[in-house]
Amino acid sequence: MTPEKALEPQLAVAEERYAMILASIQAFAQFCDAHGDDDNAEYDRLADQLQTLTGKDISRFNLREWWEEEGAEVLAFRIALPDPVKLDDVSRMDIAHIVARIGRFELSEKDASEPGFQQTFSAFLDDYYHAWLKLHCKSYNYKKIFGAHKDKDGKRLWLTDDEKVDVLWPQR
Repeated sequence: MTPEKALEPQLAVAEERYAMILASIQAFAQFCDAHGDDDNAEYDRLADQLQTLTGKDISRFNLREWWEEEGAEVLAFRIALPDPVKLDDVSRMDIAHIVARIGRFELSEKDASEPGFQQTFSAFLDDYYHAWLKLHCKSYNYKKIFGAHKDKDGKRLWLTDDEKVDVLWPQR
């Protein structure tokens, strides 16, 4: 994988895995509705299956009560998407690129009427980008960098993208 490609999420891999993961999550929910899972056997089977498929620690995902969060589709996408890859030669421009991506979701007009897989889930890449920054920047702290701050008058404000990069870059 080239360094430029490593900056970007592996959406093609996520798309390949997505349907199987979504079907597994929905089958688990249907099984639990019909039979229960008091001994966690079905839950453990699902977690093992997903971990084998993705190589991820599945314990960080809420497989039991996904309907109270973002829904099965987004959960399946987040599980299907490979984690960021650690790069050796990350530049300030790379960090700026990732910071600029966070919180920005824009579909071009031609894609808006019939969005494909990438367009459908591009609004849910925030976790990926934050994980990328955490992996590559020692000074990453969500609250200090992406949270609200107060000025001397008590007014809420947020760091600009350039200020965020300034905080993240020197501490690499």
